[in-house]
Amino acid sequence: MSFEFTVLSDDRFIEILQAWVDSPWPKTAEEGYALRDRFGWTQKEGKPNVFTSDVHPIGFPCYFTKGSGSIGTFSFLITDIAPEEAWGYSLEPAKVIYRHFCEILTRRYGKAKQRSSKKERYRSTFVTPQGVGVKVGGNDALVSCIVESPEEMFIASEYQRLVAKGYISEDE
Repeated sequence: MSFEFTVLSDDRFIEILQAWVDSPWPKTAEEGYALRDRFGWTQKEGKPNVFTSDVHPIGFPCYFTKGSGSIGTFSFLITDIAPEEAWGYSLEPAKVIYRHFCEILTRRYGKAKQRSSKKERYRSTFVTPQGVGVKVGGNDALVSCIVESPEEMFIASEYQRLVAKGYISEDE
């Protein structure tokens, strides 16, 4: 089977970053809906925070989470989703795409603050000057991006601090 990823263009990726990442936080759900509509993504019926993407316009792979009155995370695809039968040989092309988008993020936000790689999964976390987290990663099926609000980033760092001091364990 031959498979080639459909990949978000660099210009569109930067446009999404400017709108979602570099603009003021916190963002309300209404602002998220407006951004969804601005990018031409279609919402899932009954779930306005779940929607299509540029590279996967028939499913609903993108979403944002809401909590305490504002958006916590926003997840979108950088590539479409490879069919399961292509996973055996799609890992290397996915990693090439991943590295390319890491380079874009490095130019914008500096060196990644964290990197991880386990078997077929890989992720790099970048942090903007305003404390927004931008995680790009994937596996042999796709490459995606998760944007975390400054509030979510603070909660995660506080959790790691408490674990490091021994106040709580990773299992809790």
